[in-house]
Amino acid sequence: MKILMHEPTEELFLGVIHPDAALFSDYFNIDLASKEHCNYRHELTKAGAEVLTVRDILLEGTIDEDGNPIEGPKLDALREFAGQYLVYTTDALPAEQLEEQIRYKTETLCKLNPKDLVRIILLQPEIVLTRTAGNTGFAASYRERPMMNLFYMRDQMIATFKGMVIARMHSQQREVESSVADFCLRKIGMAPIGRISGDGAYLEGGDFLPFGSSAFIGCGLRTTQKAIDQLMENDWLGTDKLMVVRDRWLEQEQMHLDTYFNCIDRDLVTLSANRYKAGADSSQYLTVDVYERLDGKNYVRTVEGASFVDYLENTLKVKVIPISRPDELNYANNFLTIGPRRIMAVAGQSEELQKAFADNDVNVTWIPLPNLTRGYGAAHCMTQILGTEEVF
Repeated sequence: MKILMHEPTEELFLGVIHPDAALFSDYFNIDLASKEHCNYRHELTKAGAEVLTVRDILLEGTIDEDGNPIEGPKLDALREFAGQYLVYTTDALPAEQLEEQIRYKTETLCKLNPKDLVRIILLQPEIVLTRTAGNTGFAASYRERPMMNLFYMRDQMIATFKGMVIARMHSQQREVESSVADFCLRKIGMAPIGRISGDGAYLEGGDFLPFGSSAFIGCGLRTTQKAIDQLMENDWLGTDKLMVVRDRWLEQEQMHLDTYFNCIDRDLVTLSANRYKAGADSSQYLTVDVYERLDGKNYVRTVEGASFVDYLENTLKVKVIPISRPDELNYANNFLTIGPRRIMAVAGQSEELQKAFADNDVNVTWIPLPNLTRGYGAAHCMTQILGTEEVF
């Protein structure tokens, strides 16, 4: 199993000093968050996974073991990509100096160490230039639009049975992250088979869960029907059955399917208790539409508006473990399944849930993530499984 992740570092700083604007739930310690991420990667490696990081992919082939640049096509590509995220704002300069600043930016990019090019990508700096009478002739103020949520690598893409599809993020804070995912996938030889686009079409990877040879996809706060239609119309899914879980609650705390529902095995899933118990008159009630390719070509809706819980238990014949409110708030649903009944889950869950997992023969590796979960995500959100092999 090959997994893509991104270790968060300095790009988090502006986010933790105003968590709401960064789509975080609360302040957290950046240094401790990085250590938690390192430990999680270590546990995944122990479990047999090959873990790739965004930073390592960006730097691959551009820098030697002594930290010196390696000239060549890979460094040229990184410079060009980083150049998209470095902005010189020249509105206050005389018109005759604009061409000079374009050249100056190009010259500066060619001098930068590859690690600084990666910093440019992650921080998206803007240099607002003004003229001065002395010294170098320039002064500047500085702005950043850092990629603070990039460590949630689940969301920028989905891995279908046909290949990788680049998502389209619903939040403006995250819209550029998909381009980083696209660049990384192409560099490792996994060119995406498609990319969601168009007015009203949004897809985030936390809403997509493969299930055996079929798949679930959430339609709610972050993913829209227009994007789901694109997946089917372009034949990007590679499965004959797609189960669309419809959410009317539209709350940030359960923004994606993987925050309130997850799959442990083909006959065992988890679901937040508020969803499991909700009646049809509640906004937290979930329904499911099922699309199938009966002729092997076009998708046809064969089920519409069915109770999701009933569909799970009576049609799919799976057992549902309800997740209590305290455990849900500790991201109990947001585990990563790495094999049949084998999961990586957030540590600190109730004894009741631990017993439920044990009673159902679930092998759990408990991962401490007290800082990283304050970004509104956990073990599943931070990982993107590359490839289309079935987990169970």
